[in-house]
Amino acid sequence: MTKSIRTLFTVPLVTLIVALATVIIGVSYYNGQRAVGEIGGHLHHEISARIRQHIHHFLQTPDLVNALNTNLDTSDFDYLAQQFQHQVNVSDMPYVFYGDEQGNFIGVQRIAAKTVLKIRDADSAPLRSIYEIDRKGQRISYTRAKKYDPRNRPWYLKAKKAGDATWSDLYVSAHRDVLQITHAVPVFDENKKLRGVFGANFILSQISDFLKGMKIGQTGQAFIMDHTGKLVAASIDTPLSVGGRQPRPLSASRSRDSVIQSVAQHIAHNWNSISLFAKQQRSETVKLDGRTTELSVYSRRGIQWIIAVTIPDTDFTEGIKYNTLWTLGLSLLAVGLAIIIGIFAAQHVTKPILQLNRHIKHLSNSDWKTWILDTDIKRQDELGELALSFTSMAKQLAGLLGAFEEKVEYAVENVHQTNADLEAFYRSVADDLRSPIGEMLDFAERLLGSHSNQLDMHGRHFLQVILSSGNKSIEIMDSLLLLLAIISKEVEIRPLNMRPIILLVTQQLEPEKKKSYGSIAVPDKLPDALGYSPWIKEVWMNYLSNGLKYGGVPANIEIGAEEKDGVVKYWVQDHGDGMTENKASTLFIEALRLDKHRSREGHGFGLSIVHRIVTKLGGEVGVESQVGKGSRFWFTLPQR
Repeated sequence: MTKSIRTLFTVPLVTLIVALATVIIGVSYYNGQRAVGEIGGHLHHEISARIRQHIHHFLQTPDLVNALNTNLDTSDFDYLAQQFQHQVNVSDMPYVFYGDEQGNFIGVQRIAAKTVLKIRDADSAPLRSIYEIDRKGQRISYTRAKKYDPRNRPWYLKAKKAGDATWSDLYVSAHRDVLQITHAVPVFDENKKLRGVFGANFILSQISDFLKGMKIGQTGQAFIMDHTGKLVAASIDTPLSVGGRQPRPLSASRSRDSVIQSVAQHIAHNWNSISLFAKQQRSETVKLDGRTTELSVYSRRGIQWIIAVTIPDTDFTEGIKYNTLWTLGLSLLAVGLAIIIGIFAAQHVTKPILQLNRHIKHLSNSDWKTWILDTDIKRQDELGELALSFTSMAKQLAGLLGAFEEKVEYAVENVHQTNADLEAFYRSVADDLRSPIGEMLDFAERLLGSHSNQLDMHGRHFLQVILSSGNKSIEIMDSLLLLLAIISKEVEIRPLNMRPIILLVTQQLEPEKKKSYGSIAVPDKLPDALGYSPWIKEVWMNYLSNGLKYGGVPANIEIGAEEKDGVVKYWVQDHGDGMTENKASTLFIEALRLDKHRSREGHGFGLSIVHRIVTKLGGEVGVESQVGKGSRFWFTLPQR
């Protein structure tokens, strides 16, 4: 593809600037992504570490409180109430309690600005009474009583089963309907028989409040779930429990928040279950829905919580995109300036070249006899010298064309005369040969007819060979004359009604059909085309006669046609032995028999004549064949 000088001036400069800008943008984007990845990783680790630290701090107090309480006298509930109230007042523990194997229960809980005492003893069973108390532990007012048995509560059952200090699973408070966990410590008598369980509650909303106060990127969030997939806490306002009168912890995979839901489902899908991930106590970083999420496990006696810190990638990449857009804008500006500078520089150089180009086009598009042999370029530089050379060349070319035109006219006249003389000579020779050959054939037929009985088998065979060779010689002369006519004659292309032409040819081939017991299947309808009827008749005659000779025993020939893209393709299908691809490729360009090793009649001019005819009429010829599967000879003509 040719390039203008403007292009050659401008494109390299623009290409260089674009390449440099691309490299700069790529390097900047890559470094930015790498830096963002490092910063993001550090941020995820830092936030996860802070969350684990605060969880540890929150859960440490219940552990310490219960460690002190296990030394208390569990038979004196008044004493226990005093100790529990003191612990609630001086620490951030909201609720400390004790329940025994007899179903008795004593607990003190701080609710907002008041403190309540919860008690179940032999007098109140099966109810648990709740009283508001003052700072000295005196009962101020009776709040309510509700059926309650500590032995059926999750914290009691978990501690009893573990036989040691443990944390309960998530459960909902029987009094306040809040989500909580309990640090429970069983106590035993001297016979190692369970006396009861001390408990210190931790309300999980405290962790959610802490998470909500953290800055997690720009729009990131954090949440915690236990090893069963239940939500423990979240940095966003989303329900952590579900249900009406009897609420229960909510599974993270069913959270209303799509981020929490997708992370939980991703863990369950990739690690088969959330509990298996929690047991591995591993840290993982996953890419999910355009967010980077770091998963880590906080493990404590009875607790396996998964901490998820998820931050959208856009929180980090906004700056990269902004810088990339600025770089792209500056690059586009540089490209525009390069194009403008290139155009102005090229204009100064190309103006005289364009003038010279106009003169060249004038020479190429007009008669050489009307050429203007001088240019209007008056320069003293290389372009001026080029214009002078062009003028000199044009004058020399005009002289050469004049002399050449005279020689061509003379040569054309000689060629036409030579062709006419050759055609006359060929026809004269053919007529001169026909007469003696005809007489020879006549005498051979008479001799074979009148003296057949007097001749032996060899004599009759010789006469038959003479008759066959003479008829073949006449056919060859006819083919040569037809070939000469095709080469030298110009014919008028007309619309052809193809089916009648084919039927006429099949009638003429009737003796050959009977001789070979063959058949020719002609469709009821065939598309018409443009051509010259006598020549097309020769094409069909050649294809069909060859099909009867070499198309199998018996030769069952099929004719067909198809139209496509303004061309009609006609074909003749036989079921003979077929031929190799190499042999088929030479049929139309060499004067060969279809099979040199067969004794059947035929000569080598037929397919060459077909090729000449169809090519001169604007079509193509060909053959499709496979050994053992027959052959399909085809030719094309312009559609009518």
